[in-house]
Amino acid sequence: MERYYVAGHQVGYLQWNALPGTTQYTLYRHLPNETGYRACAVVADTQYYDTLHRVVCGDTVGYYVTAETLRSDTVGLYYEDNLPTAPCHLRVAEVWDSTTEHILLSWYASPDTDVMGYYICQGNPCRDFDTVWGRTNTSYHCDTAVDAHEEHSFRILAFDSCFQASPLTPYYHNPVLHLSAKPCARKVHAQWNRYINMPDSVATYILWYRLVGRDSTTLHHQGFAAATCPFSYDLDVPDLDIVAVEARMSAIGHGDSLGASSCWERLVFDQGDTAEYVRIASAVYDETLPAVHLTFDVDSTFAGREYRLLRASAKDTAFSTVAVLRNTDPYSDPDINRTVPHYTYRLEVPDLCGQRVTVSDTVGVDLPPVGDITAYFPNIIRPEDPDNGRFCPYYLSPLAAGYSLDIYNRWGLRLWHTESLGDCWDGTRDGEAVPQGTYVFRAHVRHADGTDKTYTGNITVIR
Repeated sequence: MERYYVAGHQVGYLQWNALPGTTQYTLYRHLPNETGYRACAVVADTQYYDTLHRVVCGDTVGYYVTAETLRSDTVGLYYEDNLPTAPCHLRVAEVWDSTTEHILLSWYASPDTDVMGYYICQGNPCRDFDTVWGRTNTSYHCDTAVDAHEEHSFRILAFDSCFQASPLTPYYHNPVLHLSAKPCARKVHAQWNRYINMPDSVATYILWYRLVGRDSTTLHHQGFAAATCPFSYDLDVPDLDIVAVEARMSAIGHGDSLGASSCWERLVFDQGDTAEYVRIASAVYDETLPAVHLTFDVDSTFAGREYRLLRASAKDTAFSTVAVLRNTDPYSDPDINRTVPHYTYRLEVPDLCGQRVTVSDTVGVDLPPVGDITAYFPNIIRPEDPDNGRFCPYYLSPLAAGYSLDIYNRWGLRLWHTESLGDCWDGTRDGEAVPQGTYVFRAHVRHADGTDKTYTGNITVIR
Protein backbone atom coordinates (compact mmCIF):
# COMPACT_ATOMS: atom_id res chain seq x y z
CA MET A 1 0.00 0.00 0.00
CA GLU A 2 1.39 3.36 -0.99
CA ARG A 3 -1.13 5.69 0.64
CA TYR A 4 -3.86 5.05 3.16
CA TYR A 5 -5.74 7.28 5.62
CA VAL A 6 -9.20 8.05 6.93
CA ALA A 7 -10.54 10.61 4.47
CA GLY A 8 -13.47 11.69 6.58
CA HIS A 9 -15.75 10.37 9.36
CA GLN A 10 -16.32 6.83 8.08
CA VAL A 11 -14.47 6.96 4.74
CA GLY A 12 -11.06 5.34 4.34
CA TYR A 13 -8.79 6.04 1.33
CA LEU A 14 -6.43 3.30 0.06
CA GLN A 15 -3.98 3.46 -2.88
CA TRP A 16 -1.42 0.93 -4.20
CA ASN A 17 1.04 0.60 -6.99
CA ALA A 18 0.02 -0.77 -10.34
CA LEU A 19 1.28 -4.10 -11.64
CA PRO A 20 2.02 -4.20 -15.37
CA GLY A 21 -0.52 -6.25 -17.23
CA THR A 22 -2.92 -6.44 -14.27
CA THR A 23 -6.49 -5.27 -14.88
CA GLN A 24 -8.18 -6.39 -11.67
CA TYR A 25 -7.39 -6.07 -7.99
CA THR A 26 -9.18 -7.60 -4.99
CA LEU A 27 -9.31 -5.68 -1.74
CA TYR A 28 -9.67 -7.60 1.52
CA ARG A 29 -10.86 -6.11 4.79
CA HIS A 30 -10.86 -7.24 8.44
CA LEU A 31 -13.40 -5.57 10.68
CA PRO A 32 -12.74 -5.76 14.42
CA ASN A 33 -15.95 -7.60 15.09
CA GLU A 34 -15.17 -10.28 12.46
CA THR A 35 -12.94 -13.32 12.75
CA GLY A 36 -10.78 -12.76 9.65
CA TYR A 37 -10.26 -10.98 6.33
CA ARG A 38 -13.00 -10.98 3.73
CA ALA A 39 -13.08 -9.65 0.19
CA CYS A 40 -14.84 -6.30 0.21
CA ALA A 41 -14.23 -5.00 -3.35
CA VAL A 42 -12.96 -5.95 -6.81
CA VAL A 43 -11.61 -2.90 -8.71
CA ALA A 44 -9.74 -2.17 -11.91
CA ASP A 45 -8.19 0.97 -10.51
CA THR A 46 -5.38 1.23 -7.96
CA GLN A 47 -7.33 3.20 -5.42
CA TYR A 48 -10.51 2.69 -3.39
CA TYR A 49 -12.68 4.68 -1.02
CA ASP A 50 -14.14 2.39 1.63
CA THR A 51 -17.26 3.82 3.26
CA LEU A 52 -18.20 2.16 6.57
CA HIS A 53 -21.69 2.96 7.73
CA ARG A 54 -20.85 1.69 11.18
CA VAL A 55 -17.80 0.10 12.74
CA VAL A 56 -16.87 -0.99 16.20
CA CYS A 57 -16.13 2.35 17.80
CA GLY A 58 -12.53 3.56 18.15
CA ASP A 59 -10.76 0.56 16.57
CA THR A 60 -8.60 -0.38 13.58
CA VAL A 61 -9.79 -1.95 10.33
CA GLY A 62 -7.15 -4.03 8.45
CA TYR A 63 -6.70 -4.12 4.64
CA TYR A 64 -4.59 -5.80 1.96
CA VAL A 65 -4.88 -6.11 -1.80
CA THR A 66 -4.11 -8.99 -4.14
CA ALA A 67 -3.38 -9.21 -7.85
CA GLU A 68 -3.14 -12.64 -9.38
CA THR A 69 -0.83 -14.50 -6.95
CA LEU A 70 0.70 -11.45 -5.36
CA ARG A 71 -0.40 -9.89 -2.06
CA SER A 72 0.43 -6.53 -0.54
CA ASP A 73 1.39 -5.81 2.99
CA THR A 74 -1.38 -5.40 5.58
CA VAL A 75 -2.25 -1.90 6.65
CA GLY A 76 -4.65 -0.59 9.29
CA LEU A 77 -6.93 2.42 9.36
CA TYR A 78 -8.14 3.77 12.69
CA TYR A 79 -11.77 4.88 12.56
CA GLU A 80 -13.77 6.89 15.02
CA ASP A 81 -17.58 6.88 15.03
CA ASN A 82 -18.52 10.51 14.68
CA LEU A 83 -21.87 10.03 12.91
CA PRO A 84 -25.10 10.18 14.92
CA THR A 85 -26.89 6.92 15.56
CA ALA A 86 -30.00 6.38 13.47
CA PRO A 87 -33.15 6.21 15.60
CA CYS A 88 -35.47 3.28 15.96
CA HIS A 89 -39.21 3.54 15.29
CA LEU A 90 -42.08 2.55 17.52
CA ARG A 91 -44.20 -0.47 16.96
CA VAL A 92 -46.73 -1.10 19.76
CA ALA A 93 -47.10 -1.03 23.51
CA GLU A 94 -49.64 -3.51 24.83
CA VAL A 95 -50.51 -5.89 27.59
CA TRP A 96 -48.77 -9.04 26.51
CA ASP A 97 -50.14 -11.56 28.98
CA SER A 98 -53.57 -11.07 30.55
CA THR A 99 -52.56 -13.39 33.40
CA THR A 100 -49.33 -11.68 34.46
CA GLU A 101 -50.47 -8.32 33.07
CA HIS A 102 -47.01 -7.22 31.96
CA ILE A 103 -46.71 -4.35 29.52
CA LEU A 104 -44.79 -5.36 26.41
CA LEU A 105 -43.00 -2.69 24.37
CA SER A 106 -41.90 -3.44 20.82
CA TRP A 107 -40.17 -1.32 18.18
CA TYR A 108 -38.47 -1.60 14.81
CA ALA A 109 -34.70 -2.00 14.85
CA SER A 110 -32.42 0.92 14.07
CA PRO A 111 -31.05 0.67 10.51
CA ASP A 112 -27.45 1.16 11.74
CA THR A 113 -25.35 -1.99 11.94
CA ASP A 114 -23.26 -0.65 14.81
CA VAL A 115 -26.17 -0.45 17.27
CA MET A 116 -25.28 -2.18 20.52
CA GLY A 117 -28.73 -1.89 22.13
CA TYR A 118 -31.56 0.36 23.27
CA TYR A 119 -32.37 2.49 26.25
CA ILE A 120 -35.93 2.26 27.59
CA CYS A 121 -37.14 5.53 29.10
CA GLN A 122 -40.25 5.55 31.25
CA GLY A 123 -42.13 8.63 32.39
CA ASN A 124 -42.70 12.13 31.12
CA PRO A 125 -40.09 13.45 31.54
CA CYS A 126 -37.96 10.31 31.72
CA ARG A 127 -37.50 9.10 35.28
CA ASP A 128 -36.54 5.43 34.94
CA PHE A 129 -34.16 3.80 32.47
CA ASP A 130 -33.45 0.24 31.48
CA THR A 131 -31.28 -1.31 28.79
CA VAL A 132 -31.94 -3.92 26.11
CA TRP A 133 -28.72 -5.25 24.53
CA GLY A 134 -28.51 -6.30 20.90
CA ARG A 135 -29.60 -4.55 17.74
CA THR A 136 -32.27 -7.10 16.88
CA ASN A 137 -33.66 -7.43 20.40
CA THR A 138 -36.62 -5.14 19.86
CA SER A 139 -39.03 -5.95 22.68
CA TYR A 140 -39.12 -5.28 26.39
CA HIS A 141 -41.29 -6.58 29.23
CA CYS A 142 -41.88 -3.88 31.80
CA ASP A 143 -41.26 -4.63 35.43
CA THR A 144 -44.18 -6.08 37.38
CA ALA A 145 -44.26 -2.89 39.47
CA VAL A 146 -45.49 -1.01 36.39
CA ASP A 147 -49.27 -1.20 36.75
CA ALA A 148 -50.72 -2.10 33.36
CA HIS A 149 -54.15 -0.86 34.50
CA GLU A 150 -52.84 2.72 34.41
CA GLU A 151 -51.46 4.72 31.49
CA HIS A 152 -47.65 5.08 31.29
CA SER A 153 -45.35 6.99 28.95
CA PHE A 154 -42.41 5.33 27.17
CA ARG A 155 -39.64 6.51 24.83
CA ILE A 156 -36.83 4.48 23.26
CA LEU A 157 -33.41 5.40 21.87
CA ALA A 158 -30.70 3.34 20.18
CA PHE A 159 -27.02 3.56 21.12
CA ASP A 160 -23.95 2.48 19.15
CA SER A 161 -20.63 0.98 20.16
CA CYS A 162 -19.40 4.42 21.20
CA PHE A 163 -22.51 4.70 23.38
CA GLN A 164 -23.67 7.57 21.27
CA ALA A 165 -27.45 7.77 21.53
CA SER A 166 -29.95 8.31 18.77
CA PRO A 167 -32.83 10.80 19.13
CA LEU A 168 -35.60 9.61 21.40
CA THR A 169 -38.75 8.27 19.87
CA PRO A 170 -41.96 10.21 20.54
CA TYR A 171 -43.81 9.33 23.71
CA TYR A 172 -46.12 6.41 23.42
CA HIS A 173 -48.53 4.85 25.86
CA ASN A 174 -50.02 1.52 26.76
CA PRO A 175 -53.76 1.10 26.00
CA VAL A 176 -55.87 1.45 29.13
CA LEU A 177 -59.57 0.78 29.72
CA HIS A 178 -61.55 1.87 32.78
CA LEU A 179 -65.00 0.64 33.85
CA SER A 180 -67.28 2.54 36.20
CA ALA A 181 -70.89 2.53 37.36
CA LYS A 182 -72.94 4.63 39.72
CA PRO A 183 -74.06 3.00 42.99
CA CYS A 184 -76.86 0.51 42.41
CA ALA A 185 -76.87 1.29 38.66
CA ARG A 186 -77.03 -1.39 35.96
CA LYS A 187 -75.27 0.80 33.37
CA VAL A 188 -71.51 0.37 32.91
CA HIS A 189 -69.45 3.23 31.51
CA ALA A 190 -66.37 2.04 29.57
CA GLN A 191 -63.72 4.64 28.75
CA TRP A 192 -60.31 4.22 27.09
CA ASN A 193 -57.36 6.35 25.96
CA ARG A 194 -56.51 7.40 22.43
CA TYR A 195 -53.85 5.05 21.06
CA ILE A 196 -51.31 6.68 18.70
CA ASN A 197 -48.36 4.31 18.81
CA MET A 198 -48.76 2.34 15.60
CA PRO A 199 -46.55 3.45 12.69
CA ASP A 200 -49.43 3.17 10.23
CA SER A 201 -51.98 4.59 12.73
CA VAL A 202 -55.04 2.96 14.29
CA ALA A 203 -57.93 1.93 12.03
CA THR A 204 -60.38 0.44 14.51
CA TYR A 205 -61.01 0.21 18.23
CA ILE A 206 -62.79 -2.91 19.46
CA LEU A 207 -64.36 -3.15 22.89
CA TRP A 208 -64.52 -6.79 23.97
CA TYR A 209 -66.74 -7.50 26.96
CA ARG A 210 -67.94 -10.56 28.84
CA LEU A 211 -71.24 -10.65 30.71
CA VAL A 212 -70.61 -12.84 33.73
CA GLY A 213 -73.75 -14.56 34.97
CA ARG A 214 -74.31 -16.79 37.93
CA ASP A 215 -74.17 -19.89 35.75
CA SER A 216 -72.63 -18.81 32.43
CA THR A 217 -70.50 -16.17 30.68
CA THR A 218 -71.05 -14.73 27.19
CA LEU A 219 -68.57 -12.78 25.06
CA HIS A 220 -69.59 -9.73 22.99
CA HIS A 221 -67.81 -6.96 21.12
CA GLN A 222 -68.45 -3.47 19.77
CA GLY A 223 -66.29 -1.88 17.05
CA PHE A 224 -65.54 1.82 16.48
CA ALA A 225 -63.86 3.45 13.51
CA ALA A 226 -60.81 5.37 14.75
CA ALA A 227 -61.81 8.55 12.92
CA THR A 228 -65.13 8.83 14.77
CA CYS A 229 -64.35 6.88 17.94
CA PRO A 230 -65.97 8.43 21.06
CA PHE A 231 -63.46 6.65 23.35
CA SER A 232 -66.32 5.66 25.63
CA TYR A 233 -69.33 3.38 25.53
CA ASP A 234 -72.24 2.67 27.89
CA LEU A 235 -73.41 -0.88 28.47
CA ASP A 236 -76.96 -1.36 29.76
CA VAL A 237 -77.21 -4.64 31.67
CA PRO A 238 -80.73 -4.88 33.14
CA ASP A 239 -80.55 -8.65 33.63
CA LEU A 240 -80.12 -9.19 37.37
CA ASP A 241 -78.58 -12.60 36.72
CA ILE A 242 -75.51 -10.79 35.33
CA VAL A 243 -73.32 -10.14 38.36
CA ALA A 244 -70.24 -8.64 36.68
CA VAL A 245 -68.84 -7.22 33.43
CA GLU A 246 -65.29 -7.91 32.22
CA ALA A 247 -63.89 -5.87 29.32
CA ARG A 248 -60.75 -5.01 27.40
CA MET A 249 -59.99 -2.63 24.53
CA SER A 250 -58.03 -3.51 21.39
CA ALA A 251 -56.57 -1.03 18.92
CA ILE A 252 -56.18 -2.52 15.41
CA GLY A 253 -53.95 -1.06 12.68
CA HIS A 254 -54.88 -0.66 9.03
CA GLY A 255 -55.10 -4.00 7.28
CA ASP A 256 -54.99 -5.74 10.66
CA SER A 257 -51.21 -5.27 10.50
CA LEU A 258 -50.83 -4.67 14.22
CA GLY A 259 -52.95 -4.94 17.31
CA ALA A 260 -52.55 -3.81 20.91
CA SER A 261 -54.80 -4.66 23.83
CA SER A 262 -55.39 -3.37 27.33
CA CYS A 263 -55.78 -5.40 30.49
CA TRP A 264 -59.06 -7.10 31.22
CA GLU A 265 -60.99 -4.93 33.67
CA ARG A 266 -63.73 -6.30 35.91
CA LEU A 267 -66.69 -4.48 37.43
CA VAL A 268 -68.96 -6.26 39.90
CA PHE A 269 -72.43 -4.77 40.09
CA ASP A 270 -73.18 -2.97 43.33
CA GLN A 271 -76.22 -4.66 44.82
CA GLY A 272 -75.52 -3.58 48.35
CA ASP A 273 -75.16 -5.93 51.25
CA THR A 274 -77.71 -8.70 51.52
CA ALA A 275 -79.02 -10.09 54.77
CA GLU A 276 -77.21 -13.22 55.87
CA TYR A 277 -80.32 -14.70 57.43
CA VAL A 278 -84.08 -14.00 57.41
CA ARG A 279 -86.47 -16.15 59.39
CA ILE A 280 -90.10 -16.17 60.53
CA ALA A 281 -89.58 -17.30 64.10
CA SER A 282 -93.25 -18.07 64.82
CA ALA A 283 -96.72 -17.84 63.30
CA VAL A 284 -99.69 -18.50 65.59
CA TYR A 285 -103.43 -18.13 64.92
CA ASP A 286 -105.52 -16.27 67.55
CA GLU A 287 -109.22 -17.08 67.13
CA THR A 288 -110.42 -14.44 69.58
CA LEU A 289 -109.56 -11.64 67.12
CA PRO A 290 -109.23 -13.48 64.64
CA ALA A 291 -105.63 -12.83 63.45
CA VAL A 292 -102.26 -14.50 62.87
CA HIS A 293 -99.44 -13.32 65.14
CA LEU A 294 -95.94 -13.45 63.59
CA THR A 295 -92.46 -12.86 65.00
CA PHE A 296 -89.25 -12.47 62.98
CA ASP A 297 -85.53 -13.06 63.21
CA VAL A 298 -83.51 -10.91 60.76
CA ASP A 299 -79.81 -10.15 60.34
CA SER A 300 -79.15 -7.38 62.88
CA THR A 301 -77.29 -5.25 60.31
CA PHE A 302 -80.64 -4.78 58.55
CA ALA A 303 -82.41 -3.48 61.65
CA GLY A 304 -84.65 -0.56 60.76
CA ARG A 305 -84.66 -1.31 57.05
CA GLU A 306 -87.63 -2.26 54.94
CA TYR A 307 -88.98 -5.82 54.82
CA ARG A 308 -91.92 -7.30 52.92
CA LEU A 309 -94.28 -9.83 54.46
CA LEU A 310 -95.95 -12.02 51.83
CA ARG A 311 -98.87 -14.41 52.20
CA ALA A 312 -100.53 -17.18 50.25
CA SER A 313 -103.50 -19.33 51.21
CA ALA A 314 -105.25 -22.55 50.37
CA LYS A 315 -107.69 -20.41 48.38
CA ASP A 316 -105.11 -18.17 46.64
CA THR A 317 -101.79 -19.95 46.19
CA ALA A 318 -99.96 -16.93 44.72
CA PHE A 319 -97.94 -14.92 47.22
CA SER A 320 -98.89 -11.27 47.61
CA THR A 321 -97.61 -8.52 49.90
CA VAL A 322 -99.50 -8.28 53.18
CA ALA A 323 -97.45 -5.55 54.83
CA VAL A 324 -94.27 -3.51 54.44
CA LEU A 325 -92.43 -3.54 57.75
CA ARG A 326 -89.63 -1.26 58.90
CA ASN A 327 -88.57 -3.17 62.00
CA THR A 328 -88.62 -6.68 63.36
CA ASP A 329 -91.38 -6.09 65.93
CA PRO A 330 -94.11 -8.74 66.07
CA TYR A 331 -96.90 -8.26 63.55
CA SER A 332 -100.55 -9.36 63.60
CA ASP A 333 -102.27 -10.10 60.30
CA PRO A 334 -105.99 -9.32 60.82
CA ASP A 335 -107.09 -9.91 57.25
CA ILE A 336 -108.01 -13.52 57.85
CA ASN A 337 -110.88 -15.35 56.20
CA ARG A 338 -111.97 -17.81 58.85
CA THR A 339 -113.25 -20.30 56.30
CA VAL A 340 -109.83 -20.65 54.63
CA PRO A 341 -108.13 -23.58 56.40
CA HIS A 342 -104.46 -22.73 55.74
CA TYR A 343 -102.19 -19.69 55.28
CA THR A 344 -98.52 -19.57 54.29
CA TYR A 345 -96.13 -16.69 55.01
CA ARG A 346 -92.64 -15.69 54.00
CA LEU A 347 -90.47 -12.64 54.68
CA GLU A 348 -88.33 -10.89 52.04
CA VAL A 349 -85.50 -8.47 52.83
CA PRO A 350 -84.27 -6.49 49.77
CA ASP A 351 -80.61 -5.59 49.39
CA LEU A 352 -79.51 -1.98 49.72
CA CYS A 353 -80.13 -1.40 46.01
CA GLY A 354 -83.56 -2.98 46.07
CA GLN A 355 -82.56 -5.40 43.33
CA ARG A 356 -82.23 -8.72 45.12
CA VAL A 357 -83.88 -10.09 48.20
CA THR A 358 -83.05 -12.57 50.89
CA VAL A 359 -86.09 -14.81 51.33
CA SER A 360 -87.02 -16.72 54.44
CA ASP A 361 -88.37 -20.23 54.46
CA THR A 362 -92.15 -20.41 54.19
CA VAL A 363 -94.14 -20.92 57.40
CA GLY A 364 -97.64 -22.38 57.39
CA VAL A 365 -100.54 -21.76 59.77
CA ASP A 366 -103.54 -24.12 60.04
CA LEU A 367 -106.87 -22.69 61.19
CA PRO A 368 -109.28 -24.89 63.21
CA PRO A 369 -112.36 -26.22 61.40
CA VAL A 370 -115.31 -23.83 61.07
CA GLY A 371 -118.72 -24.87 62.41
CA ASP A 372 -122.16 -23.33 61.74
CA ILE A 373 -121.84 -19.65 60.95
CA THR A 374 -124.95 -18.11 62.55
CA ALA A 375 -125.85 -15.25 64.87
CA TYR A 376 -128.59 -15.70 67.54
CA PHE A 377 -130.49 -12.92 69.31
CA PRO A 378 -132.49 -13.11 72.58
CA ASN A 379 -136.22 -12.20 72.52
CA ILE A 380 -136.61 -10.94 76.13
CA ILE A 381 -134.43 -8.74 78.32
CA ARG A 382 -134.88 -7.55 81.92
CA PRO A 383 -132.78 -4.35 82.24
CA GLU A 384 -132.59 -4.72 86.03
CA ASP A 385 -131.41 -8.35 85.76
CA PRO A 386 -127.59 -8.55 85.72
CA ASP A 387 -127.71 -11.89 83.90
CA ASN A 388 -130.27 -10.98 81.25
CA GLY A 389 -130.24 -7.20 81.07
CA ARG A 390 -128.52 -6.69 77.70
CA PHE A 391 -129.56 -7.35 74.10
CA CYS A 392 -126.55 -8.81 72.23
CA PRO A 393 -126.08 -11.28 69.40
CA TYR A 394 -124.54 -14.63 70.12
CA TYR A 395 -122.19 -16.13 67.49
CA LEU A 396 -122.00 -19.86 67.35
CA SER A 397 -118.68 -19.86 65.39
CA PRO A 398 -116.75 -17.75 64.73
CA LEU A 399 -116.91 -14.06 65.60
CA ALA A 400 -118.33 -11.67 63.03
CA ALA A 401 -116.08 -9.45 60.92
CA GLY A 402 -118.64 -6.61 60.68
CA TYR A 403 -121.79 -5.65 62.54
CA SER A 404 -124.56 -3.04 62.86
CA LEU A 405 -127.68 -3.09 65.08
CA ASP A 406 -130.79 -0.87 65.14
CA ILE A 407 -133.66 -0.87 67.69
CA TYR A 408 -137.12 0.61 66.76
CA ASN A 409 -140.37 1.15 68.63
CA ARG A 410 -143.73 0.03 67.23
CA TRP A 411 -144.14 3.31 65.34
CA GLY A 412 -140.79 2.89 63.52
CA LEU A 413 -138.81 5.41 65.54
CA ARG A 414 -135.16 4.36 65.87
CA LEU A 415 -134.21 4.31 69.52
CA TRP A 416 -130.61 3.01 69.35
CA HIS A 417 -127.85 2.27 66.80
CA THR A 418 -124.35 0.76 66.96
CA GLU A 419 -121.68 -0.57 64.60
CA SER A 420 -119.31 -1.87 67.26
CA LEU A 421 -118.88 -5.57 67.87
CA GLY A 422 -119.78 -6.43 71.44
CA ASP A 423 -121.83 -3.21 71.94
CA CYS A 424 -125.20 -4.23 73.46
CA TRP A 425 -128.56 -2.41 74.01
CA ASP A 426 -129.48 -1.91 77.66
CA GLY A 427 -133.15 -0.89 77.15
CA THR A 428 -132.59 2.88 77.14
CA ARG A 429 -132.90 5.79 74.73
CA ASP A 430 -130.47 8.65 75.21
CA GLY A 431 -129.87 7.42 78.74
CA GLU A 432 -133.59 7.21 79.63
CA ALA A 433 -135.26 3.85 80.23
CA VAL A 434 -137.80 2.89 77.57
CA PRO A 435 -141.24 1.65 78.68
CA GLN A 436 -141.93 -2.04 79.09
CA GLY A 437 -143.17 -3.47 75.83
CA THR A 438 -142.22 -5.05 72.52
CA TYR A 439 -139.63 -3.51 70.19
CA VAL A 440 -138.21 -4.36 66.76
CA PHE A 441 -134.53 -5.02 65.98
CA ARG A 442 -132.66 -5.24 62.73
CA ALA A 443 -129.03 -6.47 62.62
CA HIS A 444 -126.62 -6.62 59.70
CA VAL A 445 -123.75 -9.06 60.22
CA ARG A 446 -120.73 -9.75 58.02
CA HIS A 447 -119.52 -13.18 59.04
CA ALA A 448 -115.93 -14.41 58.98
CA ASP A 449 -116.50 -16.32 55.74
CA GLY A 450 -117.36 -13.05 53.99
CA THR A 451 -121.12 -13.62 53.79
CA ASP A 452 -123.55 -10.82 54.72
CA LYS A 453 -126.73 -11.63 56.62
CA THR A 454 -129.56 -9.44 57.92
CA TYR A 455 -131.45 -10.54 61.03
CA THR A 456 -134.80 -9.03 62.13
CA GLY A 457 -137.17 -9.82 64.97
CA ASN A 458 -138.95 -8.66 68.12
CA ILE A 459 -137.54 -8.11 71.57
CA THR A 460 -139.65 -7.69 74.68
CA VAL A 461 -138.49 -5.43 77.49
CA ILE A 462 -139.81 -6.54 80.89
CA ARG A 463 -139.51 -4.30 83.94
